[in-house]
Amino acid sequence: MNIYLCSNDETLSQALENINKNDSEGRVFTLDKDRDRCYIGDEQFKTAPVIINYRNTYYALKVQ
Repeated sequence: MNIYLCSNDETLSQALENINKNDSEGRVFTLDKDRDRCYIGDEQFKTAPVIINYRNTYYALKVQ
């Protein structure tokens, strides 16, 4: 699992774009802002290949 920390002025869309552009394995990820929000300890948090930390809120990405 990788954790991506957003900078102060970065949006979730920009974070997803950066992750997709720079993934070392060439994977493409998707993000649904409502359904992919997760909490530490959730199954979604444990199994996601990438987690975005956006203003202390976690989002679990899925491989497209």
